[in-house]
Amino acid sequence: MTNKIRYFLLILMLALVAQNSSSQVDLHRKISINVQNLFVPQTLHVIEQGYDFFFAYNPRQIPAYDRVTMNERNIALKKALDKILSNRFAYMTIGNHVILRLKGINTESEDFIILGVVRNSDGLPLDSAVVYAVKENKAAITNDDGAFHLRLKEPTQYIHISCPNYIDTLLIAETLNTEKIINLYRKVPSTTLSPSEIQELNVSSSQKQFEKLSLVRNLVPQSALYLNRLVNTIRSIPIQVSFLPGMGSQQLTKGLNVNSFSLNILAGYSKGISGFEIGSLANIIGGDVKGGQVAGIANIVNGQINGLQLAGVFNYTFNHVSGVQISGVGNISNNNVEGLQLAGVSNNNKGTINGAQISGVLNTNLRKMTGLQLAGVANIQIDKIIGCQLSGVYGIASDVKGVQFSGIMSHTTHDVSGVQISSLLNKARKLNGLQIGIVNIADSIENGVQVGLFNIVKNGYRAFEFTKDETYYCNFMYKTGGKRLYSILDAGIMKDNVGVGYGMGYIQPIYKRLSINMDAIYSALLATNTSDTYQGKIMNFRLGINYRIQKHLTLTGGLSFNQYDPDKENERSGSAGKISFTGNSSNTISQAFQNNKKAMWLGWFFGVRF
Repeated sequence: MTNKIRYFLLILMLALVAQNSSSQVDLHRKISINVQNLFVPQTLHVIEQGYDFFFAYNPRQIPAYDRVTMNERNIALKKALDKILSNRFAYMTIGNHVILRLKGINTESEDFIILGVVRNSDGLPLDSAVVYAVKENKAAITNDDGAFHLRLKEPTQYIHISCPNYIDTLLIAETLNTEKIINLYRKVPSTTLSPSEIQELNVSSSQKQFEKLSLVRNLVPQSALYLNRLVNTIRSIPIQVSFLPGMGSQQLTKGLNVNSFSLNILAGYSKGISGFEIGSLANIIGGDVKGGQVAGIANIVNGQINGLQLAGVFNYTFNHVSGVQISGVGNISNNNVEGLQLAGVSNNNKGTINGAQISGVLNTNLRKMTGLQLAGVANIQIDKIIGCQLSGVYGIASDVKGVQFSGIMSHTTHDVSGVQISSLLNKARKLNGLQIGIVNIADSIENGVQVGLFNIVKNGYRAFEFTKDETYYCNFMYKTGGKRLYSILDAGIMKDNVGVGYGMGYIQPIYKRLSINMDAIYSALLATNTSDTYQGKIMNFRLGINYRIQKHLTLTGGLSFNQYDPDKENERSGSAGKISFTGNSSNTISQAFQNNKKAMWLGWFFGVRF
């Protein structure tokens, strides 16, 4: 071959054959045709339907928009084709295919065109087969007739053929007008799968999800996605410039290329990035990213990312993230994250996290998290969190080892080893640590404390206690919490006054039916016969001895230390005389209440516990 530019037609015939013999199409055979005002491709299809052969051609060479009207009987096939194609084409037959090529090809053209047909073992055409020129990084996909055309710069190079559910085949295209028969062997028996099922076998679940995304589906040509599925060859291309995925420097083979730098005027698609990529709208990657991506709307990666994703709206990664995802709206990862997810609205991860999730509204994570989860509204951690979960309204996790804080409710479906805090409700199955909230709920407490107005432990300590002491006619207490440490809700009745309080207590068994308890109670003294309702506060420290008569009946009694602090407003107004008590044995208590002055005294109590 000389250095001058030459143009020729290279014919490839790819077939999976059961026998080596196959009937050759006779160009002089007689046919009959009756068509009215049909386009040329439609006319050729009518002939194919009536006879046992197929046409293969370059669609860009056929006068596709010329119309044909013909009514001929027993006309030679070659003569009929000359009329349909205005005598502008030459014909070659291979097996049951007729190859159409333009006459008068310029032999000084620099391009070589490969035309061919892919067939199965029954001699039927195989559509959607990929024909890939490895050296020039060009590809074609067979049509419904199994035909393809491929424009190349050089005739001698490797041609890679892939077809769903067939073993890949490699051949060398180097000889002009040579018939090549290639056996494509099935990977599984043809009787076991339908065509639709064969297609499914070649697409992973992540690939399916990737291709279903609206941006991918609407921007990336299906042919490029299909090629990416079937061909494993990856080429390194330093620079890609793209306007849209179907319009750019690499066209159909974009899904096979890894770029060092990619500039996407609107959006771009490639196999991977090993460097940096920027797009005004979207960056779409069929494989992995090592480096950085910046997009006005979205970054979508079917593989894993090691580096930075920055998007105005969202980042979507189907595999592992090692680095940082930052978006104005949301970040999504379908696998593990090692690093940071930062979003204006939400972060969603389906794997584990070693790092942090920070969002303005919502964070969700499916598996174990080690680090920080911070959200303006809610954090949903399906598995364990080791670290800190901070939620503006609601936080939930399977297990917490660290801190769980929520503005309204902190919820752990299993165990808490650490601190659980909320303004309203904390809930856990097993508590080893501290719960602080208005309502604290746990199934059991092994080594922990509940601090709140209502502390509920399913397998803990609960008791109702009625007592009489030197201050109150009758005092009622509800004790609930762990088996040793519990909280107390207290209410006492005096003449024209009531006391309402909250406290903490500890009970310790001594011997069989005997136990001791220590209670500390803070109460507000409220008047019922004056507009000055709040009168002061009473602090009460009790040491009691308990004797259990039966399972739900215990006698209790003991000593107390008490302190009364009057309301400063009442003290300044001189309204001490408005409070009076009768039946008190202590002049100290009576004078303190009547004169609104501080007092301390030793007292006593006795009663029953249920």
